[in-house]
Amino acid sequence: MIMQKTFPGTQVPVSDVPLLQGIFSVTTGITLSQVCEITGLEPGAVHNWIKRGYVNPPTGRKYSKSQVGRIILINMLRDTLALEKIAKILSHANGNLLDRADDIMDDSDIYSCLCDILIPAEKNEVIDIKELFKRTEAYLTDFKEPFPGAKERLELVLKIIICAWESAYFKKYADYLTEKIQM
Repeated sequence: MIMQKTFPGTQVPVSDVPLLQGIFSVTTGITLSQVCEITGLEPGAVHNWIKRGYVNPPTGRKYSKSQVGRIILINMLRDTLALEKIAKILSHANGNLLDRADDIMDDSDIYSCLCDILIPAEKNEVIDIKELFKRTEAYLTDFKEPFPGAKERLELVLKIIICAWESAYFKKYADYLTEKIQM
């Protein structure tokens, strides 16, 4: 199996320091060109997501940790899901995508949670979806609900994202194997 060598949804090599923590320990915001360098996205894609209401516009030309988390989440899911479905999934956890006040968990924390589940699992070649779901449930054991039912909503969103991520992983592996076919 091909092991992931980058943080999910990015071009950044996996390291011992969590991605967003590393970036935002030295700054409060990053530019669009930096977002594009991290994700491999074209600026037009990010502008389109802002125009469609999936991501808040930058403040003073800088993207916050939360905005970068949202952009990376969308990027990691777009290989397997349509943007409208991605928005529906993220809205299930965080209500109105442009209103941070109704969030169950900040997008940067959702992304960090996924990295904490997916990266160690992939290093150990854990591809059993049931095992990934157990890891998700264990991760949320001490989660404090901002309202009743919030934990269940968040858990469902994380499981959907994990399924979509694993689906993209298997598609890439199938493409890799297909390249071995001799014509």
